[in-house]
Amino acid sequence: MRLEITFRNIEASDALRERAEKKFKKVAKHLREPIEGHLVIKVEKHRHSAELTVHAAGEQTFKAQEVTDDMYATIDGIMNKAERTVRRHKERLIDKHQAGAGEEGDGFTTEEVAEPA
Repeated sequence: MRLEITFRNIEASDALRERAEKKFKKVAKHLREPIEGHLVIKVEKHRHSAELTVHAAGEQTFKAQEVTDDMYATIDGIMNKAERTVRRHKERLIDKHQAGAGEEGDGFTTEEVAEPA
């Protein structure tokens, strides 16, 4: 798991970096290694925004964006969005795998048997 953080128009701080890495671990637990993430944190006037791109082995690329008035809330929000997206993708893959061949291929019939009177 690797997370690169780019700060634009904001001073790079260890507190922001540690918070982002801590929250990124929740996103990474749903993906297969190697996982690469790139977080861009920027400030424009009073708007704090963040963009996250996540690449995982053999899977799609996931992207998320968040804009708020507080940088910590922005980091929390973007990581929650990314975790929700990744978890939903993982659940869909599991559901598709467990569905199998469908009703035709399971070997069971759904005929109703009438009870003798």
